[in-house]
Amino acid sequence: ALVRQAGEAMAADTGSGQKFQRPDLDSDYVEPRNDVERTLVGFWEELLGVDQVGVEDSFFDLGGHSLIAVRLFAMVKKAYRVEFPISVLFEAPTIALCASMIRERIGETEPDADGAGTPGTVKNVTKRRFTHLVAMHDGEGGERTPFFLVAGMFGNVLNLRHLARLIGMGRPFYGLQARGLYGDQSPHETLVEAATDYIAEMRQVQAHGPYLLGGFSGGGITAYEIARQLEAAGETVALLVLLDTPLPVGPPLSRVDKLLIKLSEVRLNGPGFLKQWIKRRVEWELERFRKSGRSVAPESPHQLHNAAIEAAFRAALPRYEVHEWGGPAVLFRPPLELCWKVTGGRWVNRDREYVYEDNDWTRYMPALRVIEVPGNHDSMVLEPNVRVLASHIKSCIDQAELAPQR
Repeated sequence: ALVRQAGEAMAADTGSGQKFQRPDLDSDYVEPRNDVERTLVGFWEELLGVDQVGVEDSFFDLGGHSLIAVRLFAMVKKAYRVEFPISVLFEAPTIALCASMIRERIGETEPDADGAGTPGTVKNVTKRRFTHLVAMHDGEGGERTPFFLVAGMFGNVLNLRHLARLIGMGRPFYGLQARGLYGDQSPHETLVEAATDYIAEMRQVQAHGPYLLGGFSGGGITAYEIARQLEAAGETVALLVLLDTPLPVGPPLSRVDKLLIKLSEVRLNGPGFLKQWIKRRVEWELERFRKSGRSVAPESPHQLHNAAIEAAFRAALPRYEVHEWGGPAVLFRPPLELCWKVTGGRWVNRDREYVYEDNDWTRYMPALRVIEVPGNHDSMVLEPNVRVLASHIKSCIDQAELAPQR
């Protein structure tokens, strides 16, 4: 399943110069009021391919995603010699707020065109910047225990923004992103080290438990290690949420099961199967070569270092030893993908992996519950499926907070 994880869907390149009319948004059109806002409007219109962007329009409502965000902040750095991580878009999703952050950083104090300051300015600008912790939603439910969610294999939290908005209606929501996602820092070499650093930042917003935490896809493995380290330090973990998280290393297919799959494909595809198999094998070799090349290739500091993060994460998986953890945990996963029936009545999915109702976690987490949600591995955290997922998570959190602590 890790192979199919996507941090964000690749959007079409708008470099052709074609622009589309401003969509019907909840926000009214507000024109730029100072030079920084006017510059940012130009950047947004160029990158998003949208005409007449207003300074109160949300980056995400206009179709923005992580790849565009990286290009946006590279342009900001070139224009103003200031650098921000793309995660600031959760604090400042509009041009007005982004411009306010830039103006404070560069020390610009002149008034706007109307002689007044920009409304709704920079209550968030002075927030401390973390390496891992991203305040994705401040929470609308008062002083409640925050929820921490570790990003997936590529270390980017932007694809979790829909979940953050829904969970954040009741409590603060923090994402935990990988070190080295952008800039010149190197990724963690082990999951244990990553978990330790994540905890250090978590404790700066919540010093003690009970903690509510989780992880998407491979990030759930790191969340699992966070839970173990917190309990070893005497803290309580009220709930661990795994979002379709696999084991670090699953059992390989037996030779007999591989043969059964091949025979099934021959029966299904007839004489053309061999040709198709050779074609797939060549494609696999090319993809492996491409990945091996990009994992060592230098990357620009103005792009997401997805390849380096992925390579470091994959290298860390076989070195991580899973130990039993008896705390309260729930696995949310999409419907099982049953492609081939093999020996022992087991099933194999299209990634040639054995299928388990619980992703094979119960032997390490005896208290694990499993809840099926709509969508697939990627779309379960996107609209509209994320609404069902968020509802289940909220219910599990409510139950965890009412339960007596261990």
